[in-house]
Amino acid sequence: WIFSGLLSMDPWDWHPGNSPTEQQRNALSGGPLRLDALSLDGLRAAITAFTSAKEIGVVQFQGEPFYMADRQLVSAIAPERGVFHAFDREAVSAAVRSAMPGAAVEDAVWLDRYDAYYYDRRGELTLPVLRVRYADPHRTWLYADPGRGEIVLKEERLSRVNRWLYHGLHSLDFPFLYYRRPLWDIVVVALSIGGIASSVTIVVPAFRRLRRRWREW
Repeated sequence: WIFSGLLSMDPWDWHPGNSPTEQQRNALSGGPLRLDALSLDGLRAAITAFTSAKEIGVVQFQGEPFYMADRQLVSAIAPERGVFHAFDREAVSAAVRSAMPGAAVEDAVWLDRYDAYYYDRRGELTLPVLRVRYADPHRTWLYADPGRGEIVLKEERLSRVNRWLYHGLHSLDFPFLYYRRPLWDIVVVALSIGGIASSVTIVVPAFRRLRRRWREW
């Protein structure tokens, strides 16, 4: 816990972050958001299509902006095309493959279940996602959500190491434990009791020694 807690401070910036680079984001979005393509008429059409939506956002895929609500999409340019729930898989796959120019693609897999890096114990992260692994020097993995048309996670060799050394050790965030509750709870409670016992066996003798010293003074 002490060692993994130290790693939470990212000493020496030893591992990269999990956010995609601007180039990787632009490979799917097509560049900066096209505000000129957004209009009141398009927004009204989206509101009509999203009958129960409480909030409407904007995403952009391959240069075309879309209104989004409750995992539903409507084109801001051509709302007459109707509501759909995800971008075309082949288009998403082609866009993600182009996100790392010059890097060979090792494999591209559509995941219908979480893996060891794209996961959520509460099951709130969306599925399916496309995972593309590259043969670049950093061994980059990109995860793309077809429902938003964007890269939602970037993993490199060192960030994957950090995932195990920090999250794994600090939170016992291992698949064989966190998918088997209450096994995870039992292990955490047992280790916590062991930590308390270890602290007590150190503090009590130290207190007794200090008390003897105080009497001698």
